[in-house]
Formats: sequence, structure tokens, C-alpha cells
Amino acid sequence: MRSMQRRLSALEDVMADALAPEYPALTPSEVGAIARRFHSGEKLTRTELNRLERQSPIIDGELLMTCHRRHLTVKRYVGVDLGEI
Repeated sequence: MRSMQRRLSALEDVMADALAPEYPALTPSEVGAIARRFHSGEKLTRTELNRLERQSPIIDGELLMTCHRRHLTVKRYVGVDLGEI
């Protein structure tokens, strides 16, 4: 059963990658939900990482999320409004 679940998960990832260019930009609520999940230690899907890689959103003016080769980096610049830069 685990082998089948692993294979199904891999197939879903491949299909998500194929569809990723079709997705629209992330909305502020989606970005906020992803940031909360990241801070709580949850794993993000490949689709979410692909969408983040194209957008690199700024949250609340001081939190920058960047993604490169499916590696997510979140930096907080306290007291700096990145929206103005």
C-alpha cells in the first residue's frame, strides 16, 4: 500500500508540474496561508513552490519569501517596508 501511495504521490507531483505554468499568481490570502504553514513546519507542495518561485511575494511589508529550485527562504526585515523599495 505504501509503495502505491508513493507512486501515486510522484505521479501527482509530475502532473502538478505540468499544470503549474497555467496557474495564476498567488493571492494575498494564499501567500499568508503558505507563510503560516511554513512557520508551523508543514511541507509545501511542488505546485506551491513553483508558484512562489515565479512571484517572490512580500508579506506585511517586511517578510520576503523567495524560492529557488524548490528551496524556500523566508526573511524578515524588521522595520523596513519592502513595498517601498
